[in-house]
Amino acid sequence: MPKNVYTVSFCGTGCSRDEGEETRFWDYKILALLGKDKKWLNSNKDIYVRETGYIPVRLHTEISTGLRDTKSSITVRGVGENDWFNQEDVCDPLEGSLVNAPGPLRASARDYSEGNQRTQSGQLLGWADGALALHGASLAAASKAEQYNFLGHSRGAVESIMAAWFLYAYGGPGVRDIPVNIFAIDPVPGPGEWYGIQTQLPPNVVNYVGVYAWDHLVAGFSALVPRPNARMTKQRAHEDIEARGLGATYLTLADNRQLADPLARGDLPQPEGYTLYACRGGHGTVAGNYTADALYDAAKVKDEVAAVPKLVYKLARAYLTQWETVFRTRCRVRENARHLRKQIHTAHTHFDAMGGGEARTSRLTGRPNVRQVSSIMGRNTLNRYYLEDVVGTPPYNLAYPCTIEQSGGGWVNWRFL
Repeated sequence: MPKNVYTVSFCGTGCSRDEGEETRFWDYKILALLGKDKKWLNSNKDIYVRETGYIPVRLHTEISTGLRDTKSSITVRGVGENDWFNQEDVCDPLEGSLVNAPGPLRASARDYSEGNQRTQSGQLLGWADGALALHGASLAAASKAEQYNFLGHSRGAVESIMAAWFLYAYGGPGVRDIPVNIFAIDPVPGPGEWYGIQTQLPPNVVNYVGVYAWDHLVAGFSALVPRPNARMTKQRAHEDIEARGLGATYLTLADNRQLADPLARGDLPQPEGYTLYACRGGHGTVAGNYTADALYDAAKVKDEVAAVPKLVYKLARAYLTQWETVFRTRCRVRENARHLRKQIHTAHTHFDAMGGGEARTSRLTGRPNVRQVSSIMGRNTLNRYYLEDVVGTPPYNLAYPCTIEQSGGGWVNWRFL
């Protein structure tokens, strides 16, 4: 008998719950530019591949047959945005009913639960992520489901990990052990401190799948690769660490429970239920954007780029289906995965340009044309790895440009899309 599964899609920074389905404008007054009566184009739905849309939102619509929440699937808005394209001064309220959630966390939810959340400073700082994670966790707990499937992009992917921690720490006996599956699309916490509840998966996560953009080089967009939990590593030493007490505040819950760094070298066995993918394209490309530079000008869309969003969309649907999410519409991408991969690695000029060219070696120090990733909590921005180092040597028949400095590999094996 199928499980009662609840699916939550966490949108990325600056993304509304109808991202990719509606074109969104901001009023100049929101930007504090007085004396102007025009509107500013903030998000053009035409930057997204028709078949995939913005992947977290589109998959929700294919589960729920619409944009609004249902008993089986919901969306959570991104930081620095309101819920819907036509909300200029107000957002929908956030839920903070998780039974044992502490007062400061509930207060944070209230701070971001009313008024206009559409701010550029909010997008930069990302301080609403805890409130949005609590919202998703509270609705999941209230659903009475037997399993939670989380899907997220950018900060939304990070929120999915935080939400799993909140369920584990504050959900109570009937909720803390309900299994959580996470499909994370290029998780990026942003600048500032990375917290332990972001860098470590909690014990209730049974599957983690992460897709990471190879060609995204924008400063402040280092990607998060969370550490697998003891269920995944099957190591007694990790079980002992995981048995330590939780931190006193919601931000420090996991500070004393950080397990093995998946990006460091080591000889541990491969974790189970933990899969990492490298993928060509930029931060937006892997979420549905098919512009040549992974940015927001619809005049720059290129059909050659569309193969990446289509492949990630199919991959996300496949994993969610495996985790027993029920889709009520068929997959809109008709090409098979092999054909899409061939397209990506044959017509890769635009992906090369996103990352500084086909040759990534630079005369400058610090490998400026290589993406950085990390699994390390704290404020030190030097605690980063080069993505080309931790993945190991890409397959010779796939177009993944590296520098001559590329070497090594973490103890967790990566797959290449």
